[in-house]
Amino acid sequence: MKIFFSTFFLVLSVCLTAQKSIGVTDKELKELVGTWTGTMVYTTDYGGKTQVTLATTLEIVDMKDSLGFNYTYTEPGGKPVTEKNSMRIYEDGNKLSFDSAQFDIVETRRRGVRTTIIAEREGADKFRSADFQEIIIMGSANLNITLKVRYMDMTEYFISKRLALTKIK
Repeated sequence: MKIFFSTFFLVLSVCLTAQKSIGVTDKELKELVGTWTGTMVYTTDYGGKTQVTLATTLEIVDMKDSLGFNYTYTEPGGKPVTEKNSMRIYEDGNKLSFDSAQFDIVETRRRGVRTTIIAEREGADKFRSADFQEIIIMGSANLNITLKVRYMDMTEYFISKRLALTKIK
């Protein structure tokens, strides 16, 4: 019986260690540097019912300790907009600073050349307490960024903003 439990706990510890996801590396992030083009879809109301789609260009710049994100798009009224943000992963791949907010990285998935980062945080949106979930899917030529929001009186997240981009250089 003692041998059975020893073997069981040894196998269990090996399995749990093997399943631990490896954080995103600096090299993977640096591969994002370049110019991307595609669409941005964002919601304009509570619950994500009214959506606006905009053609978007994103320039990602290497800033040594982080990446600079420079978005360019034209609002529905014809006003051109340039939005600047930064992204940084720190604390051994457990924290994400993105769009001026600090997220806990809750999962990193890898499938071939595609890496997915799922990060979450608590905060406020439109003067309401909310949970936020940022999903970043990076591939060799594709980049998808989705921001989901869930207000405290909701059970499901809704998509607040979604970018689907293709690398052009």
